[in-house]
Amino acid sequence: MALVPWDPFRELAQWRNDMNRFFEQALTKGRDPGYIPAYPQGPRVDIYQTPEEVVCTAEIPGVESKEQLDVKVTENTISIKGEFKRARETEEENYHHAERFYGTFSRVLSLPAEVKPEGASATYKNGILEVRVPKTTRGGGNAVKVDIH
Repeated sequence: MALVPWDPFRELAQWRNDMNRFFEQALTKGRDPGYIPAYPQGPRVDIYQTPEEVVCTAEIPGVESKEQLDVKVTENTISIKGEFKRARETEEENYHHAERFYGTFSRVLSLPAEVKPEGASATYKNGILEVRVPKTTRGGGNAVKVDIH
């Protein structure tokens, strides 16, 4: 048996690894070990601008209707909220594998230019939400709820 010099940092690293493993197992109890929520920070979003407007496109597959979405625009932000619902209720113990996310989500994003919230329009089709807002050069105003078509 070889003698190895004592290294307190090695023991701390082992303790940290043990604690990480403990919390991972506690948080994923009853789930697939590879489970990760689909929308921990909200839907994936692209924002770009043209000379006339700012366009925000969000991937929101699984939302069945536009009534489950809430979009608000201010002069410099866009807020997207919604909810994924399970199609049918099933007892949790009957699941063998569950990766689909359900529940509410919310995302507030800064816009690259000042916009006119009252001119915003939105469409939701095939899991893609697109919000178009005309640019402005003036400031001030309130948030405006956007109707989705």
